[in-house]
Amino acid sequence: MRLFIGVDLPAEIKQTLLKFQSELRDRGVKGSWKSMNNFHITLEFLGELEPDKLSVLSETLTKAAGNSRPFGLIIGGMGAFPSLKRPHTLWTAVSGSLTELNRLRDKLHHELKTKGFELDERQFKPHITLASRPKLDKIDFSVVRNKALGEYMVAELVLFESRIISGKRVYIDLFRAGFEKGNLA
Repeated sequence: MRLFIGVDLPAEIKQTLLKFQSELRDRGVKGSWKSMNNFHITLEFLGELEPDKLSVLSETLTKAAGNSRPFGLIIGGMGAFPSLKRPHTLWTAVSGSLTELNRLRDKLHHELKTKGFELDERQFKPHITLASRPKLDKIDFSVVRNKALGEYMVAELVLFESRIISGKRVYIDLFRAGFEKGNLA
């Protein structure tokens, strides 16, 4: 099973991101566009794991979520990895309560490492992927570079499985762990 842990997005944010993709297409951007159902923020990519790891993963998510309070994120603008001049991935930025998001990700990362999971040690850069292998030649991004796309409250962690179904990558949520209900961060 190919697994990762992330933050899902509400339907209205996904709809806005879909419209943003359409706006970018109208500006001449080409690429392999992500489907609306696959929009998310990855906190930890776990890779290929056996199904027997699901119980320890659900316990870890439950623990991390139980010690967290809901917090707000703002979605907007765009960028690319490694850069707009040499893009491999086109994304929209995440801002807002990044201290809370980073704290949650660090807590999760530490818990998973203590349980023996092999994890990526690169610096965490929260984003939402819009397209892979984008073609951005001679495109003016001045209007959309800092465009506000919405904001929402994060209140749960999700364990996703990545599968290929009918030739398309699909993310299936296997487990959701809600945050402690209480004062908002």
